[in-house]
Amino acid sequence: MLLLRRKATEEENSAKLVAYTIILFISSFFVPFVIVASYQSMVYFSRSYWFFSTPFSAYITFMVGMVFIAVILTIYLIFRQKWEGKKLKWITVFLVFASIPAFIFSLTNYYYMDDDGIHYNGLTSLEEKEYQWNEMARIHIVYKNHQGTTGLFQYKFEMADGKKITLPFNDKLSEHKFRIEEKIKEYKIPVKDNFKNPIMD
Repeated sequence: MLLLRRKATEEENSAKLVAYTIILFISSFFVPFVIVASYQSMVYFSRSYWFFSTPFSAYITFMVGMVFIAVILTIYLIFRQKWEGKKLKWITVFLVFASIPAFIFSLTNYYYMDDDGIHYNGLTSLEEKEYQWNEMARIHIVYKNHQGTTGLFQYKFEMADGKKITLPFNDKLSEHKFRIEEKIKEYKIPVKDNFKNPIMD
């Protein structure tokens, strides 16, 4: 009787684990955009910023973390009958916990602009770096030719100490382009561009 109950419990747990695994696979395509955006807006956003943006790498990393867990659970479900004992369970638990850094790094990957400069937290860093307007040595505006049309592609900011940061020319940056131009005039930052020789798509 106990064996039957134990078997029924194991089958029920397996069914639940299969369901969780399927949910992880499916939700990995949209959940990262909800969780990362919601977390960053609550923790980091301020009205003093010109704009706040999340690199696409943050969403991809969170997605990879979810898929990684789903794959580990799938492997566990496949091999748990062959490899009996607690060893496989402990390996599975260890690998699931090993994915935690991916979620942490994705949640702390962002950049924003304000009156002081550019603030950027890279994907593999937990520390925000600041690039102040008054310390910029030059700005390189990158143009790209796509299907015969030349348009803005990137802004490359170079500091006096040699540090560089490249930002994509997206809708948020475009909306505040005039603010950047004001800072360029205010601090007399040299500007170069490749408009006559754009990157070819």
